[in-house]
Amino acid sequence: MERWFIDDGLHPYRAGGGGLRHDDYMHDVTQVELGMKHRGDKPGFEVKGLVSKEWGELDAAPFLGPIEIWAKWTSEALVLDSSVITTHIRKKRWIRKFSTDRDSPSEIELEDENPKNEGPLPILGCNVELTQITLVNGDIWWTFAFESFGALTTIAKDIRSVADLLASRHPPTIEDGLRLSYPGWLAEHA
Repeated sequence: MERWFIDDGLHPYRAGGGGLRHDDYMHDVTQVELGMKHRGDKPGFEVKGLVSKEWGELDAAPFLGPIEIWAKWTSEALVLDSSVITTHIRKKRWIRKFSTDRDSPSEIELEDENPKNEGPLPILGCNVELTQITLVNGDIWWTFAFESFGALTTIAKDIRSVADLLASRHPPTIEDGLRLSYPGWLAEHA
């Protein structure tokens, strides 16, 4: 999956990113619908909350599963006191960005994780991320995700169109994968 996603000659561009980042996630085993993290060197926290678990299905093999709606907020004023348990994660993330402003998705050439030559971001689109995460104890996990942005009314269509495009690029099979959000994964495995 790593070789296929980053640069196997079937994609028009090489995936962006790949830099090492350190994030600290709130670790709350009592729920899986709210995530909070301190991202790398950025001030403040990112909060993600589950809005809907049932927004349709993704059926572009090997990319199968429910489409969920999550919202994200960033605040430099939020702090966690010392009683909150956090999990430190080292991340290497690669990303592909697609515009879905037209009838069919088009991939955007990236430099690091941003459009090359500081090009504009699309209004409607979908990011696809492959991330290697390493826990403090040395355990390594991989995540693969589609993240649509833009209008709420086009999220499912945009994710499906990008998944169909990637499925046409002959991805490897995904075996023994878990369908979990970060809060769900942290509750069960970290």
